Amino acid sequence: MIAPTEDPLHHPFTQMARAVSEAGVRAVVTGLGGDEMVALTQDEEPHRGLGETTDTQILPWVGPRASSVLEFADDGIAPPALVNSMTLLSLETTAPVLLREGLWPIHPFADPDMVRLGEQLPFVWRELKQLQRQRLDALGMSEDVVYPVERESFAEVVEHTLTTHAPKLFDRMLVEGSPLFDAGLVDPDGLRGAVERLTTARYSAECDAKLLEVLSLHLSAVAFLS
Repeated sequence: MIAPTEDPLHHPFTQMARAVSEAGVRAVVTGLGGDEMVALTQDEEPHRGLGETTDTQILPWVGPRASSVLEFADDGIAPPALVNSMTLLSLETTAPVLLREGLWPIHPFADPDMVRLGEQLPFVWRELKQLQRQRLDALGMSEDVVYPVERESFAEVVEHTLTTHAPKLFDRMLVEGSPLFDAGLVDPDGLRGAVERLTTARYSAECDAKLLEVLSLHLSAVAFLS
């Protein structure tokens, strides 16, 4: 079963959680929130905020119904939480899998006191996660662990998936139709152009990576409605 509130890497994560549970473990300590705890502010490292560029400008497949309500996206939302919204989203997506396998998740970096501590750390400790790296170094970890050459990111996995496996799934979606088209949430013509770009143009994470969300939501909708 695929659910829109769970991680796209659902199957391998489930297998790992099951193996841990079968080994007799009943609680797991995660590192979720560690990145956000030492994140740089907009003043320290200027970057585009989530609402600074409309989705219709960078996501041509956004459907008319979704576009019509974008201006109201922030109306009536809850006040900002002490814990970063991305951290909360991570906790939400991992909890179902862990709890179903009888594992109680513990997130020390999401503790409000840790969040407050992170906000008070000097810039040089937070830049490039120097605090965590120095801790690993003090524990005797090797150079390739403290300063790994490979990026600690799923970006390359997402790119490979979208450029090699996803186009066939999108082609089937465009031929057979989708609840997302019917609801006006995704524009099929815009999606067709975006999929063509995956196979004919240079991959751009900013423009292309969110296509994974379209595929995940489509598969979720089909699973729930069938």
